Amino acid sequence: MRQDAIEELYKLYYNDALLYSLTIAGDKQTAEDVVQGAFYKALLTSDGTVKNFKSWLLRVCRNDIYNRLRKDRRVESLSAEREATLTEEAENAVDNIIRREEYRALHRAMALMKADEREYLTLFYFEELPIADIANVLQKSETATKVALYRARESLKKIFEAIYKK
Repeated sequence: MRQDAIEELYKLYYNDALLYSLTIAGDKQTAEDVVQGAFYKALLTSDGTVKNFKSWLLRVCRNDIYNRLRKDRRVESLSAEREATLTEEAENAVDNIIRREEYRALHRAMALMKADEREYLTLFYFEELPIADIANVLQKSETATKVALYRARESLKKIFEAIYKK
């Protein structure tokens, strides 16, 4: 692959991959490390059959993060505090990535959600992936993806109702 094409892919998808990785990892340093490695892996493993590089890159990021977490034996024992909120450092990084205020409020509310729900909403609203690509990234069926996305929206709705209840 030509150098300028690689640079263009990096410029196009770096922020998307970083935001997605921050959503899962909750740690800026880990997310940055994952994204850098994921670009390398995604480019090496995309043998010309990859139809959507962005969804392939996000899938590589996701797998890398969960592999790191498994190695640390923390996949099942993530603390409730970490599940409930992003670290201050991650919030600052997210704020730099998310420019529009309504998305910033949405992302902060999403920090109160379960990790899997947050992941579905991040892919749909922030990464703007279609259902088929989300299903591909998460290795789920399209039907299961639609159901999970619906449930995540309902959960987010309850959070907003609780926050803005007057």
